[in-house]
Amino acid sequence: MEQREKLIQLLKQQIKIEKTHVDRITEMEKRVGNAAAKLLLLEMRLDSQKHEGILTGILKTLKGISPSQALWKHKIESYVDPFVVKRELETHVKMETDVLAHVEEEMKHTKDEGLKLLLQHIADDERKHHKILETIVKNVYKINP
Repeated sequence: MEQREKLIQLLKQQIKIEKTHVDRITEMEKRVGNAAAKLLLLEMRLDSQKHEGILTGILKTLKGISPSQALWKHKIESYVDPFVVKRELETHVKMETDVLAHVEEEMKHTKDEGLKLLLQHIADDERKHHKILETIVKNVYKINP
């Protein structure tokens, strides 16, 4: 089996794993009463749903491009797409920057260590998302439609 087919098979397997995680966590959420535990389970479920969506998108894209073509080099089908996406990404980065400032302010004013931990987690996620979005914008706009 060629390398690309191996990758496609791995992606399909990982998608199944993520779907299984979503199902298991959904059932666990129904049985847990502790608010903090419910929040962590919610986050785990949403992460698995997000991962499933990303993997499905990668799989769909890989099936539509030639084996010699890199993901970043995938031709954009519509001239408008990059501009719409860029505007949305810029808006989202600004919103995440605002959320990060708000969360950091909340962290300064709470003495509840559990709440601080959850807020720190949100802040870390926002920083990570910001960095990923910057990378996407940087690479996707090298593409000529």
